[in-house]
Amino acid sequence: MNETTQAPVDGRSARWAQHREQRRLELLDVARHLIHEKGPDVTMEDIAAASGTSKSIVYRYFDDKAQLQRLLGQRIYATMHERLRSEVAELEQHLGRAVGADDRVRAMINAYVVTVQRSPNVYRFVTRPSDGLHHFLHSVARLITTFLPDGTPSPELWARGAVGFVERSVETWVDQQNTDPSAAISASDLVDHLVTWLMKGLNP
Repeated sequence: MNETTQAPVDGRSARWAQHREQRRLELLDVARHLIHEKGPDVTMEDIAAASGTSKSIVYRYFDDKAQLQRLLGQRIYATMHERLRSEVAELEQHLGRAVGADDRVRAMINAYVVTVQRSPNVYRFVTRPSDGLHHFLHSVARLITTFLPDGTPSPELWARGAVGFVERSVETWVDQQNTDPSAAISASDLVDHLVTWLMKGLNP
């Protein structure tokens, strides 16, 4: 009888990989807090100083700033996705039924707006033109397609268009809050408007 022989796991390599990933997550947390406080223009040198280490050490965990941006964007997206799942579950429990497309799109937009409102600086950092921006917005668009009603024509095109529309609208809203707060509407009004405008396109 032939038996497949598996190579033994190198315990030291596994521990090192685990340590490396843990250290990368710690550096991401430092970067997120620093960007939240100082703005999206922080440098790798700033992140290294805030971490109590050198820039060369930081580059052991990130190939470049674009990779840090992409990984931080993935973490922000994961948090937003979890918030969305929680909101939908709570709404379904309250209604006693599966929620419709309108409520799902509202929950999606609300999760997006809350993410931006929680830290506009971090949001600006992860959505700056780059490979990181592509990954973040592509992930959001994929998520939106799962919330569209059956029969929606070209759901991927609709989702990409919706993400672009919401992104630019929220960006303008954040700018208004910084430059002319009296002219800026509330977050809840922003969500209401965006849902109305988007759902009119789905429900003519």
